[in-house]
Amino acid sequence: MVKVTEEIKESLKGTKIAFLATASKDGAPNVVPIGAFKFLDNETLLISDQFFNKTLKNLQENPRISLVWWGEKGGFQVKADITIHTEGEVFRQNVEWVRGIKETLRPKSAVVGKITDVYLIKSGPDAGKKIL
Repeated sequence: MVKVTEEIKESLKGTKIAFLATASKDGAPNVVPIGAFKFLDNETLLISDQFFNKTLKNLQENPRISLVWWGEKGGFQVKADITIHTEGEVFRQNVEWVRGIKETLRPKSAVVGKITDVYLIKSGPDAGKKIL
């Protein structure tokens, strides 16, 4: 798996909304804005699912994601292989974290992504360049 840099981790921390892309088993794309995401470590993302419908179905059929965000210094696209947790320690920690953000949120699952690729999102000659 790929290890992200501190710059990439800080960029995501400073972002309020990211865009999560999934695809169904037959390749139909879906993109949703999300607000509950973070790095668990240098190789792993956590995305909390409160409202996923098509997205969850896609994740169950095709466990790969692309997460894109734009910050003050540009943006990144992270691709990852995911697992879905609806119980156990990872799910419990997800619930605790999300309720710390907003008490009324009720996570349905914790989506854990092992990062496989990272790309630059910016204009110019390095647009779309794979960096990790």
